[in-house]
Amino acid sequence: MGESEPARTEGEGPGGDIQVIARIATLLECLDPGSPSLDTATTAKVLGVGRSTAHRYLASLEKRGLLRRRDVTTYEPGPALCRIGTLALARLGVVEAAGPVMHELVQEVRSTVVLSVWGGQAPVVARVVPDTSRFTTLSVQVGRSLPPEAAQSRLFAAHHARSRRVGGRLRVLDDGLIPIGDLLVARQVYPGGGVKTIAAPVRTADGTIVATLAVIGMTVFMPDDEDDVLVERLTDAVSRIAVN
Repeated sequence: MGESEPARTEGEGPGGDIQVIARIATLLECLDPGSPSLDTATTAKVLGVGRSTAHRYLASLEKRGLLRRRDVTTYEPGPALCRIGTLALARLGVVEAAGPVMHELVQEVRSTVVLSVWGGQAPVVARVVPDTSRFTTLSVQVGRSLPPEAAQSRLFAAHHARSRRVGGRLRVLDDGLIPIGDLLVARQVYPGGGVKTIAAPVRTADGTIVATLAVIGMTVFMPDDEDDVLVERLTDAVSRIAVN
């Protein structure tokens, strides 16, 4: 008599997969830069379930922070998923490699320095080195997704498409992008004029942008007439971050 098939744990599928985990993995694999969201109809089709069941999956993932509701039927990567992605990207070395450079830059510019990596739909803060030399300290939460209008977001979106060369003094474009040689730097002054961000791309040897390094500070400590020096120090810093 041949051996009988081993008993499966409740909810276990072929190959030893726990069915609900396999389904969630299948669902999350649908997220990519070209299609960074999920809706009820897509979820139902991918999982082969009804719309009510698909909605329960999406709602449960939202509750645990893996997804975030964008509208009534559409979900995008949530804070927990972004944090997981950030940890995975950290293994690529850019977060670790940036650490010493960020600490040096903070000492040079006396402003908070933030490293962001791409989280699938928006940049996600991966590392922060706050400036503690002044009475007022600015910081940003690690794992936070940045809005589209943030300097780092616009830099990811526009760097390759708008690379241009100019000579002489800095020229700030209408959207706050600054052409520096073969790359773009982004400049942003937040509403109210109290906080400024200047960000530069961290790139691989072939020019692929893998992160952004940003200096964030009070505008009173980052006057416009010092932007040239600040951008020079920032671009020098990103050039010293070794990434593969």
